Amino acid sequence: MSDHARFEAGVVGAGAWGTTIASHLANRGHSTLLWAFEEEVADEINSNHRNSVYLHDINLPDGLSATTELADMSAAKYLIIMVPSGFYKRTVEDLSKYIDESIPILSATKGFVSDELARPSEFLAEMCPGHAIGVLSGPNLAREIAHGLPAISLVASHDEKLVQSFQSLLSTERFRVYGGTDMIGTELGGALKNIMAIAAGMVDGLNLGKNTHAALITRGLAEMIRLGEELGARTKTFYGVSGLGDLVCTAQSTLSRNHQVGNRIAKGEKLEDIVSASRAVAEGIDTTRHVHAYSVKNGIDLPITDAVYKVLFKGADPFGALRDLMTRALKME
Repeated sequence: MSDHARFEAGVVGAGAWGTTIASHLANRGHSTLLWAFEEEVADEINSNHRNSVYLHDINLPDGLSATTELADMSAAKYLIIMVPSGFYKRTVEDLSKYIDESIPILSATKGFVSDELARPSEFLAEMCPGHAIGVLSGPNLAREIAHGLPAISLVASHDEKLVQSFQSLLSTERFRVYGGTDMIGTELGGALKNIMAIAAGMVDGLNLGKNTHAALITRGLAEMIRLGEELGARTKTFYGVSGLGDLVCTAQSTLSRNHQVGNRIAKGEKLEDIVSASRAVAEGIDTTRHVHAYSVKNGIDLPITDAVYKVLFKGADPFGALRDLMTRALKME
């Protein structure tokens, strides 16, 4: 890539969501550079305007370019990081060597980077001091947005200018971006709902009906709020775009990778087989492990998370885990 090439936006991570946002930006007329870990993905985007690995049925715009060199991200005016949480630390450590602190960065990874529940934006701020930093989260199924269906999302930051800049950069008549200041709650909502989406997939896989589904979403939200308040989030955030909005969307959709994992496990498949058969990442798997470890260490009652953990990692029967939840000691709401 030319040393003189300049881009309005850079997106780090060429999975389904990263490719969707990069395509969205390019369709808006912004020159956009997408970083891909796999050389085959970058080559196909540049030569055929397709990403058949992660977004197989979408034609990508001509204004989108791809690279496998993180150094090329220094040419972008705005950056959005969209890599899975398991690759976040390594990617950000490498990226930080190349980018000037004048570049504002949005973190859109929905997960944690440690068992201590370190949020991606916390690590980003540590590695990229001096940068304006925000987070992006919401009810955003990549494939629906890639097909142009209407959706909303949320940019949260302590930097008002960053919020306004990314709202302007991303918003269209089909993708409305709200602004906020609660970075903790926004990231937690996006991460914790993936645990509930796995549980919802199990409910659907067991054909337990809409009453059970509604119960799961209701008590799942209560559980998200309980942990969120413990970690310093504002309760109000969980009733908004990145909390309830993302929870309802992901728990109900068969497009959600986390919902698919729960559904398949309920039907008898093994977790290791599900993971090995897909190159896409279901963030809720690692999130369940991180949150369970934190709740046990700190004595926080998270019964749905505990049930999902036992099914995923201890071989518990999904229906038995549900029965255990239903027969817990009765309590006031």
